[in-house]
Amino acid sequence: MIKYKLKKYLIIIPLVSAFFIGLCIFDYGEFLNFFVANPSMKLSNEAIFLNIAGGRTYLGSFHVSVYYVIAFVLFLLYLLPSPKPNALVRLKSRNTYITRRIADCSILAFIFAFLLEAINTAVAFVYFDINIILSLNFIPYTLLELLTLYLFYFRVGLVFIAFEVIASRKVTPFITIALFVVEYTLTQTFMISKVWLPFRDSLVLLKLMTRQIQPTEIFQILLRALIMGFLLIASSYFLFNKKDVLSNAKK
Repeated sequence: MIKYKLKKYLIIIPLVSAFFIGLCIFDYGEFLNFFVANPSMKLSNEAIFLNIAGGRTYLGSFHVSVYYVIAFVLFLLYLLPSPKPNALVRLKSRNTYITRRIADCSILAFIFAFLLEAINTAVAFVYFDINIILSLNFIPYTLLELLTLYLFYFRVGLVFIAFEVIASRKVTPFITIALFVVEYTLTQTFMISKVWLPFRDSLVLLKLMTRQIQPTEIFQILLRALIMGFLLIASSYFLFNKKDVLSNAKK
């Protein structure tokens, strides 16, 4: 089982990395060409860096909450094993199954978030002067965003697991994606554009570099994310113990 899982990881992770590298380079190149073609904007190199590497292109809110949520759900579908009835009945308890599933989801969420942040950092070093990168504390702030982004995708995974129990594996991806697309859409709606929604806590790099928030505020962000994660985990255990998941596994 472990060898089979490792083989799948070794296949899909390089493919996902290659996709993210290509997308990141494309986004950086497009925006740099835009600024070069519009010298009247008169932006400093620091301002250009903030716009491109800070989180308005490759790690922009739309990318993270829509494109990458779709990618992460596909990531889960391929790497998170589908429940097998014969395997379920051999477990000591139902909680054993859901615990393994949540643990796998946590690992996959961290890998996914790490790939996004690592690639953004590597490409930033290729395109920009190291003095600008260091002066804006880009690296330590990226590490802080890695935590918030990991918890965001962990939440995506927990929603996926919960709906997998309620519904079936066939419809769960569509429900999960739809929920997060709605959440992003709400953040862009004029009437509630200033209201706090969980997604607002996922991207903190640009806010930190432009001093919109202080590093100490990350503790509040992490606490909110952990509370939501705990509630989703508790819901998953409750639903799994009440639901006949064996019938869902056959769907």
